[in-house]
Amino acid sequence: MLQWREIPPVLLLVGLTLACSPGGDAGPGAAPLNRRDSAGIVITENAAPAWQRGQPWQIDTMPEIVIGATSLASGRADGSDRAATEPVLLQHVQALVVLPDGRIVVADQRAAEVMVFDSTGSLVARFGGRGQGPGEFPQIVDVHVCGDDSIAVAADRFHLHIFDDQGGFARRIEFRPGGTLVAVSTDCRRLLIQQTVSNSSPPLGSWGRTEQRFVWFDPTSQAVDTVTSARLLEGWTRVLYGEERPFVIPWGTGATTYAMRGDTLVLGYGRVPELRAYDATGALRWVTRWSQQPRPVTRLDRQHYTDVRREWLAAMPPDPETRFLFPELDEYPGLPSEKPLFDSLLVDDGGGVWVRHFPENSFGLFDRRLREQERFRQTWTVFDVTGRWLGDLTLPDRFDLRAVARGRLYGVATDALDVETVQVLLIRGLAGSSQ
Repeated sequence: MLQWREIPPVLLLVGLTLACSPGGDAGPGAAPLNRRDSAGIVITENAAPAWQRGQPWQIDTMPEIVIGATSLASGRADGSDRAATEPVLLQHVQALVVLPDGRIVVADQRAAEVMVFDSTGSLVARFGGRGQGPGEFPQIVDVHVCGDDSIAVAADRFHLHIFDDQGGFARRIEFRPGGTLVAVSTDCRRLLIQQTVSNSSPPLGSWGRTEQRFVWFDPTSQAVDTVTSARLLEGWTRVLYGEERPFVIPWGTGATTYAMRGDTLVLGYGRVPELRAYDATGALRWVTRWSQQPRPVTRLDRQHYTDVRREWLAAMPPDPETRFLFPELDEYPGLPSEKPLFDSLLVDDGGGVWVRHFPENSFGLFDRRLREQERFRQTWTVFDVTGRWLGDLTLPDRFDLRAVARGRLYGVATDALDVETVQVLLIRGLAGSSQ
């Protein structure tokens, strides 16, 4: 089993130029150094981004497609002449995926329903609904695509429903290996599961990292094959209701810094500017590194935490459990002095990797404790299929990127009244973006 190397970030940057933080005046970047080691692993080291200020890629702020009803009286998503293509009501978009032919699959959590739209945004199929019968869901956790056009809907942590691209129900798969479903194999036969390794959490009362294991599970044979493991989740082990469990800390890293392309797992630890890709057998195929400086946790960040905590406690029942869930900063056994570099990954349809910056005012996973989560403007660092560091793209306000395909960004936009629509934005300057 291949293990993630426990190497401090500073050691990974030896020989690299610490060039520019996001938004810096970098100028054209040096060509990345690509080399293949004796095991056939391609290693790419980037000293600086390739894009100059005013990078060649630009994001259209006017969406090509808007799916869903808006709260604006005009019915238009942005006050322009372009109206929502399909007048469906999206209550809460749980998942959004793009099929190879450009069709858009949208899963609505509150309706427990999946809708398929063609590449122009017209509704062509809808299926599911809340229930326990064949093809119905008690809820929707996620949606995956396998075999190019089969749609796999995770209804909970133990059941996966397989449909054809028209919404015809094929079969239900039950799986109980423990953990979280990450992906479905390209042949629709195996499931990639993320598991928390038992007894890997920090000692009680300590701050540290919990180990995550990624395994392929075959529901037919019950076979389990380990791909790799990594210590990704930073937390503090505490006792809650008599049970020891990891407790997320402000400015800590998460366990979801991974993405899939086919059967290849791309994995990163949020504090290290390095990505690794493992094939279906668990073999390490490539490593990409880049030079990026972390942002420190400042006095203003700590004051922001204290202010948010005060507001949160004032709105909650005044009992010991409430205070337990939102400690004062000096109650933690240790806190990061720097923020993570990134908190999420995407792989586009061409094999490029997108890395989302840790938002400036975020507490990381701790944000989920807040009653109303702040919507942060997203900035993504982009790498092409060769591992070359291209540069950064900042997306429109209140736009949550879910997929990159066909030279376009597919995401969920939330208006001023918190009404959601699915929007498709063209990337200009990217070869093939006119498809």
